[in-house]
Amino acid sequence: MQAANATLRFLNASRLEGPSGDLAGVPLESVEGEPLGTLAGVLIDPPARRVCYFVVEKPGWLRRRQFLISSDCPARIEPDALRLDIDPGELAALDEFDSRAVPPFSAEDTVDAMFAERVA
Repeated sequence: MQAANATLRFLNASRLEGPSGDLAGVPLESVEGEPLGTLAGVLIDPPARRVCYFVVEKPGWLRRRQFLISSDCPARIEPDALRLDIDPGELAALDEFDSRAVPPFSAEDTVDAMFAERVA
């Protein structure tokens, strides 16, 4: 897994809001419109108040696989998709991610984020 930070928390896409409602299952596409998968969620660092990774879910033959794409990757939310500036071929080089390996974002994490010192 690429994300080794102990403060990271998984926030399911069904709890994220975009212009057209929640982001569960929103298609992820490259800037050119090539499919990357769907948005499964994000990894958040609550004390830093920062989204660190997009969790991309890609269907496979026997099971769905999840990958992490850094939030440093330029992204744009559009009504029909979330567009990321990444080539679909780059997904194969990413490590697989298991959302069960990261604690879910909780009410306690919300409090931590609210009262964390602001980072300049």
